[in-house]
Amino acid sequence: MKRNGYGIQPFHKMSHSIIFYIGIFLFALILVLPFIYVIDASFQSEWAIKTGMVKMLPLQVTLQNYKDLLLESVGVTAFRKNLFNSLKISFGVTGMSIALGVMGAYGLSRYEFRGKEIIAKLMLFMYVFPTILAIYPIYDVLAGMNLIDTQLGVMLVHTALVAPFCTWLMRSFFDAIPRELEEAARVDGANRFQIITRILIPLAAAGILAAGMYAFIYSWGEYMFSSIIITSGDKKTIPLALQAYMSHTDQKWGRLLAGCSLNFVPLLVMFIPLMKSFLKGFMEGGVKQ
Repeated sequence: MKRNGYGIQPFHKMSHSIIFYIGIFLFALILVLPFIYVIDASFQSEWAIKTGMVKMLPLQVTLQNYKDLLLESVGVTAFRKNLFNSLKISFGVTGMSIALGVMGAYGLSRYEFRGKEIIAKLMLFMYVFPTILAIYPIYDVLAGMNLIDTQLGVMLVHTALVAPFCTWLMRSFFDAIPRELEEAARVDGANRFQIITRILIPLAAAGILAAGMYAFIYSWGEYMFSSIIITSGDKKTIPLALQAYMSHTDQKWGRLLAGCSLNFVPLLVMFIPLMKSFLKGFMEGGVKQ
């Protein structure tokens, strides 16, 4: 064992650290391997995929799966249309969730009324129950509003599912902003709308960003409610469209894997540049009181 006076860790402590980091690496590798396989297989032929001859380092790669996927512009497998539908719905849900979350968080943070804390806790408690229990009442409500087979209906359902968590997350950031800033702004003649948009929102930007990304990611990958509400092929999102490549008579594995690979792209484009802010918003939102 080395002497601690020289700043060198004892051997047993170093071995524990090495084992810990190896374990973390193996765990991360297990999580990432399925995604690597999907992307790798999407560049190989349909025959190789169906016969189980997919190789991690293939000698030949092909873009045929992506060509077949992106060039088809009609029918239930018009992937470009499905991609546009997913973007429209996800951005719509993100915008509505942030707007509702900001208003709800401001009300819970700045107003005092009976039952405020109970309402705040219920926003998280509702996630204890499986959302599948709400399928029939949600479908019944949307049918009464003539919103079945509409993208607006999907946006409203997704917003209802993510807005409570977004509100709870942003409330902790609003609580951390001193009220003296609002009082100083009122003295200068600012109204409530100006205080929220020019003072509170910029100061709580990390929390709002984290809530917005959570709403976008949830809406992008949501399948259950979307499959019940949307029935027309030209209105389907990517998760619903990928199902069309698998039937009882034909399985287009190449297009399916190519579609899954492209499904990652918007999330990676958004998440990687904003990853630090996203994690910071979640961590700070979870510990602030």
